Amino acid sequence: MGDSDPSWSLSHLPEQFGRYSLLGHLATGGMAEVYVARQTGLQGFEKIVVIKCVRADLEGDIEATGFFLDEARLVATLEHPNIAQVYEIGLVNNSYFFVMEYVHGADLRHVMSAALKRNETLPLADAVYIASHACAALHYAHEKRGLDGKPLEIIHRDVSPSNVLISHDGAVKLCDFGIAKAQNRTSETRRGVLKGKYSYMSPEQCRSRPLDRRSDIFSMGIVLYELTTLTRLFNKDGDFELLRAIVDGPVEPPSRRVPDYPAELEQIVMRALEKDPANRYQTAQEMQLDLESFARERKMPQSSVNVAALMGRLFEKKVEAWLRAQTDGKRFEDYLRDTADAQSSDAPAFMPLGSDSTSGVTTSAAKTRSAEIAVKPPLQTQKTSKASPLWLVGAVLAALAGAGSIVAERTLQPDRHPEAVAAISAEADKVASAFDEAANSAHIKSDGIAATPILRAAIATDAATMKDLVTNEYAFSTNTGETIEIFQLRASGPVSLAREPASARPLAPLKAGETRIEIADQHAHAVSGAPIAGTNGKVAGVLGVSVLVDLSAVDRSLAGHATSARVEGFGEPIVLVPPRGNGDSDPITIALPTTDWNTGQARLIAIPLEAAPLSPAWIEPVRYALFGGAGLLLVAYAFARSRARSSTS
Repeated sequence: MGDSDPSWSLSHLPEQFGRYSLLGHLATGGMAEVYVARQTGLQGFEKIVVIKCVRADLEGDIEATGFFLDEARLVATLEHPNIAQVYEIGLVNNSYFFVMEYVHGADLRHVMSAALKRNETLPLADAVYIASHACAALHYAHEKRGLDGKPLEIIHRDVSPSNVLISHDGAVKLCDFGIAKAQNRTSETRRGVLKGKYSYMSPEQCRSRPLDRRSDIFSMGIVLYELTTLTRLFNKDGDFELLRAIVDGPVEPPSRRVPDYPAELEQIVMRALEKDPANRYQTAQEMQLDLESFARERKMPQSSVNVAALMGRLFEKKVEAWLRAQTDGKRFEDYLRDTADAQSSDAPAFMPLGSDSTSGVTTSAAKTRSAEIAVKPPLQTQKTSKASPLWLVGAVLAALAGAGSIVAERTLQPDRHPEAVAAISAEADKVASAFDEAANSAHIKSDGIAATPILRAAIATDAATMKDLVTNEYAFSTNTGETIEIFQLRASGPVSLAREPASARPLAPLKAGETRIEIADQHAHAVSGAPIAGTNGKVAGVLGVSVLVDLSAVDRSLAGHATSARVEGFGEPIVLVPPRGNGDSDPITIALPTTDWNTGQARLIAIPLEAAPLSPAWIEPVRYALFGGAGLLLVAYAFARSRARSSTS
């Protein structure tokens, strides 16, 4: 969550969102702006809510709008006491927004930071209470089914302290499902980007492997570890070292950081942090029940009253300002203004590494500036000094109605189906994700095999020895579609010593650390090279690994939204949907992101399904009638004016 400049972030928004009056700015995220607002209704009804809308600079971006609406639709289906509720989705001035529950408190990151600043530890009972309620929210989301009864298979993918809100009343709320993965989403991931905060990713998430609910359980284990030790679990200098530590590094038991750490609680934490998902808790509810059993056996008080007391102690000035504002009869926006400076200077100690500070948006007001918006009085209706004749007014209105129908038809009528365009944009994400997953798999496997001691010792030998090594050693076994090839570096250039399987297509020599995409037989392959250091420490060879890019799911999905689709930029095009039908719509081109395997030329080119006409058949005769009526009224006005002049003279 990052500070923002209200001068631009509010310039495109009205001060009145229908029933909602904007009071101040809360936060800026990767794709959205968040504001606090007042909802008004009949008989003096008032309620403080949060309005989340697409950032002004992304309003025309189909991808950003798709993610935004997906989040709104997804969270609106979740009704749980530990999940921030969505009340309404709307559109104002071509800007989508949705209205959320306002949680008056702070996120868990600021709670831990406040405790550190006061040189305090969080009561273990309160930490267990918060973690068990967050687990309850996760289990509800994981188990959620759609109206058709089918599981939505929701995965949050961004469980972190900044997305767990604690109210001053002691309520625990999980929020920000902006990058959650679900079956009914039309958008999945931003192209070429690992979604979530690196410090709280699971090992499989770091590797871009397929995820299930157990990924969220690993992230919840990190949150519980940090909540009970007030230390960062994975804290490295760079992103690569951070991801390596999560994937391969050992997890230091919390008892090494905190003396007298309960052994039963350590077992819960370490089980949630198992590298292999099969060894973790299989559901968040299992983890919740273990936490509740631990609290019962230790006779720990589990109550929102205790958490509220903790919040009052940690955020004493803020709570006092709120109570003082209520006593003095001040409005909520006055409270926001009075606490703005204190909030903006509250720099949390638990800033996630590997992601910028605006990657997540919460409804907490911590570390943001609140900008009070003065509500302007309504404009007074100005009366014209001289009433126009009714004939002329009618003619003008009829002509405007007819012209307006033409403008609306030409402006709003798309030449392509809008849902198909949004779906194709989402499929572009899947294409990029498939390339990323294959490239990451090839990179990790090549690095792992190249570092094996037996290969380092044998790299200076001949082809026969190397082929025997590849045939008999388990480390060189391949999956379907994979190829491993070993190149020995000689003065004349790289020479292939062995390839597994031997019948596979030979790999072109590649440099150490190089990742590229190759096309063969209409299939894409991600190829990565890793240096092989000889026994003398010098690079003596390069190990190449080729992994098949699986685009089968994208092929099937795109076939329902496009009449043709292909990927270009790798020399030979990859046909995802063969051309079919008329396909009169213009193709859309979506650039795939610049990464290690892409120099910026790769792109998805697709022709979306055509849209049905927006205008009904009867609109054309009605339009002619309006123009004809305008002409007749204009003639009548001219005749009446002529008669008036005659009578005057």
